[in-house]
Amino acid sequence: MPSSSGTDTKSATVLYTDGSCAPTNPGPGGWAYLPVVDGEVEDLVKGSDAHSTNNRMELTAALEALRSRRDGEKVELHTDSEYLRKGITQWISAWRRNGWARKTGQPVLNKDLWIALYAENKRVHVEWRWVKAHAGHVYNEMVDQAARDAAIDASNSKVEVVGHHAASDSVTTSHATPLEGGYYVAAANLGERRSAWAFVHGTDHNNIRTGVEDGATLNRAIIVGAVELIRSLPANTPASVTTDSEYLYKGATQWLDGWRRRDWRKADMKPIANKELWIEMSELLEHVDVNWQLQKHDRSSDSLVQIAARVARETLESTS
Repeated sequence: MPSSSGTDTKSATVLYTDGSCAPTNPGPGGWAYLPVVDGEVEDLVKGSDAHSTNNRMELTAALEALRSRRDGEKVELHTDSEYLRKGITQWISAWRRNGWARKTGQPVLNKDLWIALYAENKRVHVEWRWVKAHAGHVYNEMVDQAARDAAIDASNSKVEVVGHHAASDSVTTSHATPLEGGYYVAAANLGERRSAWAFVHGTDHNNIRTGVEDGATLNRAIIVGAVELIRSLPANTPASVTTDSEYLYKGATQWLDGWRRRDWRKADMKPIANKELWIEMSELLEHVDVNWQLQKHDRSSDSLVQIAARVARETLESTS
């Protein structure tokens, strides 16, 4: 197939893909892809799953896009998901060598989709391209909106072709079972840089873990607690994590991507605090879908975040 640019360096077929969960992640999921062939925009395809995660929907979008192409076809696939791009270009070889296990020995999340995607990546010649989300790329914005629309209308799990053709096939996607109740993490300190962390399960209040960090600030302790929590999550199980720490919440949901792009520096290019912990959390979050929640100004003694904070304080007092 000739290149739309008249050279051999660009694929004539470009695929734009995206996946999303709305209104929460995990939650109802949607995916979409848009083929552009020889410069001509073809029909956009989208589908949905009643319960999924952002990462599963990103993988599904790419998988369905590649399944639509011929054997041996040369394509360029654009995604705003680092999880997808790094997974297929950097991590998947090691996963296969290790029997689809991570370095920790735990099973790779979304193994079923990765196995299928690996096969499609061999069947079709793919050049994987990362594109920044919400940066004005027209086709990326189109699939982003379509995936969100599909997630909102997640009761219909059939493939929908947006254009002149009717839907033809149904898509079945498996998903992890959500962790009911979620987790609540907090920290406490007694001055002199001695802090403790604790997390509690939302429905099993006896499921509590706690630890002391000597020489640590409150911010450092809450990150240690969050890392320990995420490490403990069962494989292939999405989770909700609630905290009263704006540092943890904003770091995980707003700042992490920018820090990573700037080689773990703030906007003023000064090194971030607790760098090694944030790097570890970033690596963990590539394989675990966490829905972060911030609980502010709740002074109720039976709030689960306050229970976690009380456990952290009691741990400090009992070990001082």
